Amino acid sequence: MALELSNAGHSIDTIADRLEVSRATAARRIRAALQRIPAQEADTLRRQSEARFNEWMRRCNALLASDLSTQDTVRVLNLLLSLERERVQLYGLRLPSAVVVQIEQGAGQ
Repeated sequence: MALELSNAGHSIDTIADRLEVSRATAARRIRAALQRIPAQEADTLRRQSEARFNEWMRRCNALLASDLSTQDTVRVLNLLLSLERERVQLYGLRLPSAVVVQIEQGAGQ
């Protein structure tokens, strides 16, 4: 079930909520399900997920290029960070545990 939800584009948080388990358990279930399928099929699933991440990231970057409020900019940056975490988890890599985003406001704001 975890893999099906992941393939449908749901985040780890959503999968954990739906399965009523922790994020770590949801991620572990997805990894276990991926290990049970043939390598070629797993690569196809990873490529599909990567394509979804890339599209969402393009949309976020387009939003950042528009005239957003500071609050909306922070929201989009947080979404980008979340997408990057999901992508990193997909490939079994690690991100820093914390990232600080600082926004400087111009004199007229």
